[in-house]
Amino acid sequence: MIRKAGIQDLEGILSILKSVGTGQKDPERGFLMKDYTRDEQKHRQKYADDLKKLEYAYVYEKNRQAKAFLITYKKSEWLNEVPGWMDEIMWRPGFDRSSLNDFVMINQTAMYPDLTGQGIGSKLYERLMIDLAAAGVRHIFAETVIAPVPNMASLNFRLKQKYELAGVRYEECEGVVYTTLVYYKSLLDFSTDTR
Repeated sequence: MIRKAGIQDLEGILSILKSVGTGQKDPERGFLMKDYTRDEQKHRQKYADDLKKLEYAYVYEKNRQAKAFLITYKKSEWLNEVPGWMDEIMWRPGFDRSSLNDFVMINQTAMYPDLTGQGIGSKLYERLMIDLAAAGVRHIFAETVIAPVPNMASLNFRLKQKYELAGVRYEECEGVVYTTLVYYKSLLDFSTDTR
């Protein structure tokens, strides 16, 4: 079952984070840049705050336990998190930046490693897109790490979801400089009609 996430999902989300956000970066199953097995109290506070305020946060629940999640920020929330984000990107020539007027940023999609490739990420994204379309939000951005270790699971997912390349960005996290591809998806043609 896919549903909106809330503070009651904090422990489940932290458990998922610690299962994929480690010092080991597995390109095939996907990974997170941060090592969530360290400094747990800092992460606990950040996710508790996010779960209280973010409108577009979801969990995939099975047997009453969170098994995967998706966290998305509205433009203002994202720019509060990463103030220089739009200026840090080397935009692809010809990319239409009018989409930057109103967008959401996919911050994280994560699940237990043994659940990858089962369509759970697609179901989370489908629910997000339905909610965004109903709210009139038409532009989505997401980032995928390509160096120093490529996140092939994330790259394949962006291709499957028909994102287009918008630019490249460098980000330092825990002493490592990551190269990320910035992807864009338009919801202008997306319909919430499920007939």
